[in-house]
Amino acid sequence: MADKRKVIVIGGGFGGIFAAKSLEKLGRGLVDVELINNNNYFVFQPLLPEVASSNLNASDAVVPLRQLLKRVQVRQARVMGIDFERKIVIVMQGARMTPVELPYDELVIALGTGVDLARIPGMADHALTMKDLTDAHVLRTHAIGCLETADVTTDAKVKEQLLTFVVVGAGFSGVETAAELNELITRALRYYRNIKREDIRMYLIEFAPRILPTFPAELADYATENLGKNGIEVLTSIGTKSATSTGVELTDGRIINASTVVATIGNGPHPLVQALGLDMHWGRIRTDRYMQVPGHDHVWALGDAALIPLNDNPQEDPADYATQTAQFAVREGAQLAANVVAKLKGEEMKPFAYKSKGSLASLGMSKAVADVYGVKMSGILAWLLWRGFYLSFLPGLIAKFRVGLNWVINAVMPPNIVQLRMRPPATRYIHFWKGDKVFEPGMLIDGFYTVVNGRFKLTIDNPETGEHFEKEFRPGEHFGERVLLKSHLRTGLVEALEDGLLLFTAQKDFRRFARAFPALREYFKEYIEETFGGTDKAFAPGNVEDMDEKEPHT
Repeated sequence: MADKRKVIVIGGGFGGIFAAKSLEKLGRGLVDVELINNNNYFVFQPLLPEVASSNLNASDAVVPLRQLLKRVQVRQARVMGIDFERKIVIVMQGARMTPVELPYDELVIALGTGVDLARIPGMADHALTMKDLTDAHVLRTHAIGCLETADVTTDAKVKEQLLTFVVVGAGFSGVETAAELNELITRALRYYRNIKREDIRMYLIEFAPRILPTFPAELADYATENLGKNGIEVLTSIGTKSATSTGVELTDGRIINASTVVATIGNGPHPLVQALGLDMHWGRIRTDRYMQVPGHDHVWALGDAALIPLNDNPQEDPADYATQTAQFAVREGAQLAANVVAKLKGEEMKPFAYKSKGSLASLGMSKAVADVYGVKMSGILAWLLWRGFYLSFLPGLIAKFRVGLNWVINAVMPPNIVQLRMRPPATRYIHFWKGDKVFEPGMLIDGFYTVVNGRFKLTIDNPETGEHFEKEFRPGEHFGERVLLKSHLRTGLVEALEDGLLLFTAQKDFRRFARAFPALREYFKEYIEETFGGTDKAFAPGNVEDMDEKEPHT
């Protein structure tokens, strides 16, 4: 081992996996390969929409890294930084999250991309995404929850909002997510007697003139028509201006009230990649044709994180660079491994060159579009090709068998509509448009609100005494302190006087923090005494009442 060169691969996506696997095979006896990833599994991202639609179990879209890379050292850790001068990767690992320095001889960066929705106000805080396994699980759980509530509510406006679904972005991920989500809802409606198919509103929004921009126009037109027949309204040449907890505002001024917004746009550089100080363009690390990072002799990059030229004189044209797709990442991994081994042996390296074999996109309901080797297909034949291609592309024989078996079972069995809810975060930002209601009389007190920006008004009307009370809240002020007392129903109405942002803190978490932190405890003790005329025992030092109390689902 002392004579081997240490090669560290950062990232467990397609590029990282195939680079590590090929490095171990080609460099056996020459290199010691270690792959670092935050999770101990590989996510087959093309299947995430099927996880969201219950066509696949969550465990079937992932493969343990140690099963895929039996001869590669796998380290589950979070990369905190890279010291290029010392040739050190700094990671945080274990329950204590202690920093560990890992030396390398050659470093491969395969971190993929992150999600950046900051340019659309409210989108980052209210839209669901489809980047990893958790996202798919959350979308499925959320959609089923919407059906459950819509089936029993008597408020027509609330029901309409619950049954409206918006997917922003109509590339591969957006189209397949909208199609699979629509299929899940359609198949599940048989169990919700108070919801009709015509009650469902599904929107697919695309800023470009048409969906699936990488496909030939005739296939994109077929996809648009097919989605429309299945109840999905496709809106093109229109963007999303803002989002709140109640819907989205489009660039033409239209507002769609929806409880579900899924964003498949906003790909941005991985936070670590952005912080490395490397030469970047279009949010990707520049490399030469051999996938080496200029100015760093021992650093390589591939996959979605890298901007790899396909010719010696690339212009400002995306066609001159490797595309951010799985089929490119797999070939990049194999070629990069060959180049690393060639470099260590003093042999000639080869530039990366690859031409896409085509594209496939599922439209749900046993339909798809495909453009393979220039042959254009649509309908069920394209759908069968889509499934066959991804099944063959899935790494690991066990994973292939499980996915194939699940597809067969789910073709004849009803969808799984079990809702496995996840605990919401202790705090979260909530955006409101002017006129939106934060809460109304009769609603359960479930949290504490702090005004970040905008203005909000509290109105309390007591029909028994005729008392009327109004108060305005501005940035830095707060309301909802009654969560520190026993649970009550709301007695007032709070609405936004202008577009604004609130920080919401869940009841149990706010109680714990306010009781344990002396400065807050004294502040709220005095505030509640003045406002409500009493504090009960909520502020007794060391009080741990309600620590095991179930938090209301919000």
